[in-house]
Amino acid sequence: MTDFSASRRLLRSRPVTAPKLTDAPPTAQGYLEARPGDIAGRSHLVLIDVREEAELLEELGHIHGVRHVPLAQVLAQGLPDVDPGAQVVCICKAGGRSAKAATSLVARGFREVYSVSGGMIRWNAEERPIARTRTWT
Repeated sequence: MTDFSASRRLLRSRPVTAPKLTDAPPTAQGYLEARPGDIAGRSHLVLIDVREEAELLEELGHIHGVRHVPLAQVLAQGLPDVDPGAQVVCICKAGGRSAKAATSLVARGFREVYSVSGGMIRWNAEERPIARTRTWT
C-alpha cells in the first residue's frame, strides 16, 4: 500500500526532478490528467483529496496517507505550504472537483498539477487499495 503521508510537505528550496507521470499533453486549463496507475506506488507526490471530509469515510474511502484539502479551501487559498514545483495530484469522487482544483493551482503558478481522471470511482473500479478510517492529514 502506498502511503503519501511522508510527502505531505515539500520544502520550497527542494527541487523536484521526478519524471512526469504521464505523456498526455496538458488540458486547455494547463493541468495534466493522470490515471490511478500513473500515481500508484509513487510516494514523492503531493496527493490532495479535495472532497468534503465526510466523503473520505464513505464507501469509496480514500487513499492511505492522502492530504485532505477541501475544494473550497484550494480555490480560496491554494496550497501555500507546497512548493509550486512539486508534482501535485488532485483527486475527488469522479474528477470534476479535482479538475477545478488543478485549474486553480495552475493559475497560482504550480507547474506540474494532475487531476485523477475518474477519481475515486475509477480508483475503486481498478481495485486499488483504500482506507475507510482516518489516515489523511
